[in-house]
Amino acid sequence: MPEPHPLELRQRVVDAYESGEESYLAISRRFAVGVASVKRWVRLHRDHGSVVPRPPSGGTPSEIGAIDLAFLLARIPDANAGELTAEYNRGRRAEGRIHISSMKRALRRHGYVVKKRESGRWSNSDPT
Repeated sequence: MPEPHPLELRQRVVDAYESGEESYLAISRRFAVGVASVKRWVRLHRDHGSVVPRPPSGGTPSEIGAIDLAFLLARIPDANAGELTAEYNRGRRAEGRIHISSMKRALRRHGYVVKKRESGRWSNSDPT
């Protein structure tokens, strides 16, 4: 994800709009930023009194924790992502089941490397 625009630029854009002399479009052209950015920064300044970017938010938190992974890897030490996913999903109802991609993300997030076996199958049980 790209870095946010500098605070000085954001503040100059908001100050230019608040002076009331130019439209969103004219200011966006003058400062070489998007019209939507000008609107967002003005709204941010009006709502929060500052043009500091808000922290990223959203996304779905993972249900797979480090303890779950450690437990799975203790039971199946050299398993690939598919085998770990199947073991994790065993006995769970539909809403508690996960996809293999979720298992791979969890493994990477908790410091495990996705590697290929000699047979070409993925294996995820080696810590970094």
